[in-house]
Amino acid sequence: MTPGRDEYKRTLFDRHGPEAAHFLQAVSSLIIPIVAGALIGGALAAQKGWSAALIIMSALAGSLILAVWWWYFVTRISHGAGRTFGEFIQPSGAGSYERQYSHEDALVMRGDAEGALASYEKIILEAPNDPQPRIRAADLYAKSGRRERAETLYRAVQRVPRVARRDDIYASNRLVDLYLAWPGHETKGLRELRRLIDTYPETDVAERARAGLVNLKSQLGVTE
Repeated sequence: MTPGRDEYKRTLFDRHGPEAAHFLQAVSSLIIPIVAGALIGGALAAQKGWSAALIIMSALAGSLILAVWWWYFVTRISHGAGRTFGEFIQPSGAGSYERQYSHEDALVMRGDAEGALASYEKIILEAPNDPQPRIRAADLYAKSGRRERAETLYRAVQRVPRVARRDDIYASNRLVDLYLAWPGHETKGLRELRRLIDTYPETDVAERARAGLVNLKSQLGVTE
């Protein structure tokens, strides 16, 4: 087997996310403005009685000008209009693009957890306020027994500005699981459950956390 032959290659969408759609749209539709620009440029030059060489140059210039204008329209103006319309119909941000992790998932499936973690760590540095790479990396660190780094990343998720409720709750629940499997740290799970109760009072989250707190105290033999 040729070294690296089966290595996963990042796709255009992996690298650019939703911007890739606008790029492909612009490329696929360029043929029309290129042809139209050439016809317009050539026709104008022919009307003025220019030489064949100048007609050709005018046609090329027309193609270039119209192609550049069309590229700008598709990749900037239409994208901005679509984003504005999306914000109008979904002002809360629901349905916003989420980064895909197909590259990292492929590495894990191939047994290269270290490669996936290295990639996640790079993304974490590039996106300091994105909880998802931290969650994914923390889960992978926890599975591989590196609890200290997993704990740090779950805590980092909780400190993300305006962190989504689901991510905050997930990080707390995973910390409880982490502590229960970490000799000498079991009682830290009690603190995490109390945090959920204090953070989300009078909700189903708090109710489940209270039940979990009672069960965990009984399991650990804590009487306080």
